[in-house]
Amino acid sequence: MITISKSRYTSFTACPKQFWLNFHKPELAEKIDAGLEMRFEQGNEVGKIALTLFDGVIETTVRTPDGSLDIGVMCETTKRLIAENCPAIAEAAFSGGGVYCAVDVLKNNGDGTYDIYEVKSSTSCKPIYLCDVAFQRYALTVCGVKVRRCHVVYINNQYVRNGDIEPSALLVIEDVTGLLAEFEKDIPANLERAQALYKSAEEPPMDINENCHAPYSCAFYGYCSRHLPAKSIFNLYRYGKKFESYRKGIISFEDIRNAKIKLNATQQRQIDFELDNKPPFVDKLKIKEFLNKIKFPIYFLDFETYQTALPPYDGFKPYQQITFQYSLHILNDNAQLTHKEFLADENKNEWRTLAEQLINDIPQDGGSVVVYNASFERTRIKEMATAFPDLAEPLLNINARMIDLLDVFRGGYLYTKEMGGSFSIKSVLPALYPDNPDLDYHANEDVQGGMAATQAFLSLKHRPPVERERIRQNLLKYCGLDTMAMVVVYKGLCEQTG
Repeated sequence: MITISKSRYTSFTACPKQFWLNFHKPELAEKIDAGLEMRFEQGNEVGKIALTLFDGVIETTVRTPDGSLDIGVMCETTKRLIAENCPAIAEAAFSGGGVYCAVDVLKNNGDGTYDIYEVKSSTSCKPIYLCDVAFQRYALTVCGVKVRRCHVVYINNQYVRNGDIEPSALLVIEDVTGLLAEFEKDIPANLERAQALYKSAEEPPMDINENCHAPYSCAFYGYCSRHLPAKSIFNLYRYGKKFESYRKGIISFEDIRNAKIKLNATQQRQIDFELDNKPPFVDKLKIKEFLNKIKFPIYFLDFETYQTALPPYDGFKPYQQITFQYSLHILNDNAQLTHKEFLADENKNEWRTLAEQLINDIPQDGGSVVVYNASFERTRIKEMATAFPDLAEPLLNINARMIDLLDVFRGGYLYTKEMGGSFSIKSVLPALYPDNPDLDYHANEDVQGGMAATQAFLSLKHRPPVERERIRQNLLKYCGLDTMAMVVVYKGLCEQTG
């Protein structure tokens, strides 16, 4: 018999095949992506803040030399602290009856009962958390601990920092005791099934389904979806019934065409270009109409942002997008190209400094501001205008002159099958300019994508000087490549119209 932890249990309830693969074919799991890794780090930070809500809390966490949890020591420490009537225990560990769990915070009620507090870096209480807490209550009951109430602790996304972070205002404590019965009633049967599945040498014959990406993306999705053709229903642009169609046997692009699924114009174009190997489509008239809206000098602008669970400075909310960098290529009507940029000091709140330099770099009497996916840049500028009313007029002037280069591709004015139905700049660029090494994001050390840029910037505080400078230079290169890409695409559109 194996010991089933709460993470193993929730894995089983989400997908028994995932549970089996974790034991029998762990090497098939894909590497944790940067976004998930950052969420783990955010969770740890929120957990530390949550501990300050409890008086006399003692943590049991102990690790072995290889970095894994020393569960035996933690369980013994928990027993000792309970015997000593400790007011609150962090990572209170319990093992018995084939189950194991560590409770984020176990609060002593002083009457022989205890309360469970599960801390999350989310901004709401989700069903998967209830499954998690129900398992904890079950495990503690098996180990002879009387649980009175259960709580989920999560982020109040309306909290605004003013001075030191106030844990009681930042965090919401929701009593979920009355919601657990539905999740707890199936635990004994699920544990029995999980034990039997673990002993089985045969991989469960489960097909891919909606649970592959919810509540979390499965690390084995690549393995389980290996039977899919290179172009499948899952590659179809913004198609909302992918798994429904898949279960009907509509999988390949050929299947989609034969099934005569109702598609929008963008989706139909994607299918036709792939299956019929059509040459690039160019609507010169539409492109010319688009280009005629653009006035010189042209300011090609791109922002980079980060968001953290704990607001880093006064005036910020949890998970608020904070602009820390921009790149600006400026093209004059005589084809002269200049470049300006800003990268904040990671140890300072330079949000206003960035806004002031942006205003200086994009004068109010200038030409058009060209971006890629304007809703993002417009929203960041509106946020700055709200935060700094004295700068609102020139900031909103930038928004008023903004033109979205994405409109050309999302509108279908130019399309090639190499775009694969995606209109992001990182799909359009290699499709149009596949052999230009100067436009290769993967060639940039440290930073090849937006999430990597966020992680790189947030890591700067902990880097030695030489690494810090290298990463800052690569952040500048990455953001500069985004705006240079727009310049290249713009020039290519001009060439298309003669």
